[in-house]
Amino acid sequence: MRLFTLLFSLFVLGTLTAPAQSREKIVLTGGPALRFMEHGKGEVSHDVYWFNFVDASVVWLKKIKSESKPDELVTWLIYRPAYQSRSNEMGLNLIAQLQDKAKQLGVNLLFFDNTDQLINYFNRGLDRSKVKIASFDYFGHSNKACFLFDYSNTIDTMSIAFLHVNDLKRIHSNIFASDAVCKSWGCHSGELYSKQWKDHFDIAMIGAIGKTDFSHGALPVLSNSDGKWSQ
Repeated sequence: MRLFTLLFSLFVLGTLTAPAQSREKIVLTGGPALRFMEHGKGEVSHDVYWFNFVDASVVWLKKIKSESKPDELVTWLIYRPAYQSRSNEMGLNLIAQLQDKAKQLGVNLLFFDNTDQLINYFNRGLDRSKVKIASFDYFGHSNKACFLFDYSNTIDTMSIAFLHVNDLKRIHSNIFASDAVCKSWGCHSGELYSKQWKDHFDIAMIGAIGKTDFSHGALPVLSNSDGKWSQ
């Protein structure tokens, strides 16, 4: 019953339709910090602009949507609570803006509220014996061991919603196509997460050694001259 409730909530919040696809491309987008948490931190302040991760995701979604074959479904997964709390802080309806962006892109938008819902979608959102994941990209806060969906949004400089490397074992190891391409665009993922990803799924994931910069309104770039992408 609990699994059904989680999946039902996920689909009600999203706009997924399920035509006869055989492959799926997934873009996962984490949430912004609250200005209340970050105010006064100067140059190290996070997420002055609330849609940094969204803008980068949109750039990538446009690219993969244009390249997708008829049997490939493009799905955008977004951590809803962080955008809801930022909406409340700013007095704007960011959720509606996200829905509009997804509609303009022509992609399936699914909001998730916690890590359990995300993992359940990976495993059972579609019949993974028939619909394999052909690509996966993550845009959001991260450290070497976690995708951090609500960094500095619930607790200052901390996160209570994340996908830790130890959570990977809860995701079925056979959900990816053999030629799947995966990348984390967040900070530090290439320092540990990529290795754990490859060990579990037998699929490489490109990640950054060092920090990445989302402040340009485009795809993130490496922050430091000694940074690099690694898998």
